Amino acid sequence: MSDALLLGIDAGGSSCRARLALADGRAIGEGHGGPASARLGVAPAFDAMMEAVRGAWGAAGLGPFAFSRAVAVAGVAGFRREGAAEAFAGRPHPFADLAFTDDGTIACLGAHGGAEGGVVVVGTGTIAVGLLHGQPLRFGGYGLPASDEGSGARLGLAAFGLSLQAVDGRRLRGPLAAAILERFADRTSAMTTWMERASPADYAALAPLVLATAPSDPAAAELLAEAGLAIGGLAEALAQAGCARIALLGGLAAPMQPFLPPSASARLSPALGDALDGALGLAKQRLTALNGTAQNA
Repeated sequence: MSDALLLGIDAGGSSCRARLALADGRAIGEGHGGPASARLGVAPAFDAMMEAVRGAWGAAGLGPFAFSRAVAVAGVAGFRREGAAEAFAGRPHPFADLAFTDDGTIACLGAHGGAEGGVVVVGTGTIAVGLLHGQPLRFGGYGLPASDEGSGARLGLAAFGLSLQAVDGRRLRGPLAAAILERFADRTSAMTTWMERASPADYAALAPLVLATAPSDPAAAELLAEAGLAIGGLAEALAQAGCARIALLGGLAAPMQPFLPPSASARLSPALGDALDGALGLAKQRLTALNGTAQNA
């Protein structure tokens, strides 16, 4: 495959990103798509991935789509759900090769330059994953309502509940509750209807309101402190398992870092790359294997 391209895809719960690179790993284009979690189903997730891939191809200026040149690896949020691997593997695709894994694995590899270590990913959901002596580690990341502590979705869910209590008069209507209630014109009927169909991404969309109102609202500050403790607990779990290098990643990593306990912050190392770097590294390995198979044929 002399004209092969590498394609990395980070299919997250709130959005999807794709990055194209030359066979030597040099990135040439990046694109974005909508939510692509396995929880949405294979078809919607795949549609979002292809939206991001087309964007990356256009950004690279490669002309008409020729996806058969690409060796791709996609890290998908929720990929470890029962039946997800089989469902994604059975989906037709236009690439020379496409392999799937979970989004935590590509995040971990990207953060440590392809080496072993651990990451706590903080976005719509949260998960702590690591690679240690060739074996995977995982803590959390099982989704709402019982897991994903410290995540944008859990922050939004807690803030939504707080606003309902304010409607009842069971707590003061502070800036956070007021901001959420304003979105629904103070109509509890609209809120309960929304809640019945709300996804984790919908709840995560409320998390910026928690961050924005925290300086003036003790209730919002308390939610962030609780989330920081939960994120710190995930980092501690990786450290106790033996991970010497731990990075904090995800769309809410930077906003949430000030709320981590000092002991957790002290454990963190800067990420050497992102999830797409991890996916591209795996794609490069697959291209090398495919070229070796072709030469031996």
